[in-house]
Amino acid sequence: MSMFRKLRSNPSCAAALLSTIVLFASLAAPQEAFARSAGPFMKFSGEWRGAGEVVATDGRTERISCRASYQTSEAGMSLTQSLVCASDSYRFDIHSSVVADGESVQGDWQEATRNVSGSLKGSIQNGIFEGSVEGSGFTAQLSLRTNGHKQSVVIVPQGADIQKVDIALSHGG
Repeated sequence: MSMFRKLRSNPSCAAALLSTIVLFASLAAPQEAFARSAGPFMKFSGEWRGAGEVVATDGRTERISCRASYQTSEAGMSLTQSLVCASDSYRFDIHSSVVADGESVQGDWQEATRNVSGSLKGSIQNGIFEGSVEGSGFTAQLSLRTNGHKQSVVIVPQGADIQKVDIALSHGG
């Protein structure tokens, strides 16, 4: 006898099954709400790898390989980042530490190969960070967009020989 026939012929069994389904649905709902309420940096967490290009102010482009590592606090409200990129002509070794207060983000950054550091500020929402970094003699716009296992990083420095750095990363890859 099929399960459906048993359920039709035994109303108490059908009621028990329905109760079990309702119970599991009610248990899943709080977890889903918790996932939505997790901190804004949770989508960034982990190891990322990929490549991109450096666009010089004279229009020349050069391929660059990158790896990023993001560690988040348990609640996802703070993040430390390491982004290392290299090509034949360029090397970036950027470390940052940021904290979110709602959608507002503030922190600091350091680029080890050029020995420069400064402040970072911006906003974050739904896996998208838009902001800027400033340091002694250096300013840049910064954008990080995370969607599933893909992330794009765009750095647009002002007053430098680099017009833009555009990177595509994959999570765990």
